[in-house]
Amino acid sequence: MKASIAIASITLLGSLASAGTQAGEVRCHVIYGGEEWIVDAAPTATPYKVANRKIGRYFEFKVVQAELPSAGRFVRIYTYGISTGDPVLIHQASFRPPFDRRAGDWGFTGFQYVYEPSKSSELQYWCRMLP
Repeated sequence: MKASIAIASITLLGSLASAGTQAGEVRCHVIYGGEEWIVDAAPTATPYKVANRKIGRYFEFKVVQAELPSAGRFVRIYTYGISTGDPVLIHQASFRPPFDRRAGDWGFTGFQYVYEPSKSSELQYWCRMLP
């Protein structure tokens, strides 16, 4: 009887631990010029192939969620300014687990502001893990 309870407890703890480490999608809410964009990022094994997302006239935004043998699990957020026609990196943020999964309070990134220097444009964003 004690052995079966111990096995059940170990199985339950193992399933809870694995549920906490599963990679869900990341959802970012991007605000620029009074409009809001939703940018989702599923886990990928090829982070360099993730495309930028055009945000308004002067920004591109990219969210990468990956787990690599060399770098481990991470979420990276890139914001590019487009003042000269080509994207130029103006902001990068990196996050590692554990990610705060609460839906409110601006997710695991907090509420962020990014400024494009030559046009004085402001982009805001916050990201959260989806269940």
